[in-house]
Amino acid sequence: MPAAPEAAADAIRRRVLRWAFPAPVAAAAFAQDGRTAAWALGDGTVRRAAVAADVAPEAIAAHGGAVLALAAAPGGGFVSGGDDGQVALVGEGGARALFREPRRWVTHLAVHAQGRIVAAAVGKAVVVLDPAGQVQGRFEDHPSTVTGVALNPTGKRLAVAHYNGVSLWWLAARQQTPTRLTWKGSHVALAWAPNGKYLMTAMQENELHGWRIADSASMRMAGLAAKAKSLAWSADSRWLANSGAEVVTCWDFSGKGPMGRPPAEICPGQGALVTVVAIHPKAPIVAAGYADGTLRLGRPGHPRTTALEPVGGGPLTALAWSPSGDQLAVGGEDGAAALLDFAGA
Repeated sequence: MPAAPEAAADAIRRRVLRWAFPAPVAAAAFAQDGRTAAWALGDGTVRRAAVAADVAPEAIAAHGGAVLALAAAPGGGFVSGGDDGQVALVGEGGARALFREPRRWVTHLAVHAQGRIVAAAVGKAVVVLDPAGQVQGRFEDHPSTVTGVALNPTGKRLAVAHYNGVSLWWLAARQQTPTRLTWKGSHVALAWAPNGKYLMTAMQENELHGWRIADSASMRMAGLAAKAKSLAWSADSRWLANSGAEVVTCWDFSGKGPMGRPPAEICPGQGALVTVVAIHPKAPIVAAGYADGTLRLGRPGHPRTTALEPVGGGPLTALAWSPSGDQLAVGGEDGAAALLDFAGA
């Protein structure tokens, strides 16, 4: 685990590998065993690199168009979604199609490792697949194109974001009417708390909205400087971090929750907007990427920030911690990418 972010920047030892990819990076992820990192690119390839090797990432042709989503596959390797309507399984040496739906984009993926399922947003529907690509369920009663998918911690319930709110489905029920969590407007990102108690969305209207699952009580967090495209929960479900301002905004869900108390603001961007956030899987350490390619670490409730090496000169679009928290994968709109290894320094 990296040193506390309030330490001086040069006190955090790290090995840094850098690459310049030929297309924008849409997403980054680590395989479940943490040995491999991958980046999804706008040219249809997934770039795959062994964490321990100082070699250029392998370029794997995965899609006939841009890769739009990437996640760790339940059985190893990665799953990707593209604007060619395909969900692909990506591993060492190649990719194969798990699912295809012509004339649709696969825009979002959610994976439950223990349940061994993949949920893929395809137009107005969400398709649930097993690791072999067999369809386990299809959920279609949504008023607009799906803008986010999430699975609860048990892997038994599916949340689907769309215009005017979120729909909740039970995966095992073959005939059902979804629970509707309604809030007027465009919901553009979705995150379920690791403890299963809260569901949060980011909105086109420069605010966050959320619900307490137990009673569907609604929460609104307004006043962001820009649209929050990135949400991240801490492992203990206390903190929700979001992009969309010149600081990382962190909402405290301890006790009675965040309503009625101000958020913690950390990692000031020195004039640059925060574009993407990711929280360490074991400690409340936030990695933040900015519109100018800079990268910082911070901790909610602590004023000091650690500046890491910039990655490219454009907006950062992808951040992912390894399962151990020892590595951080970074990608940008200009194709710049990096792998920071805090354990191998």
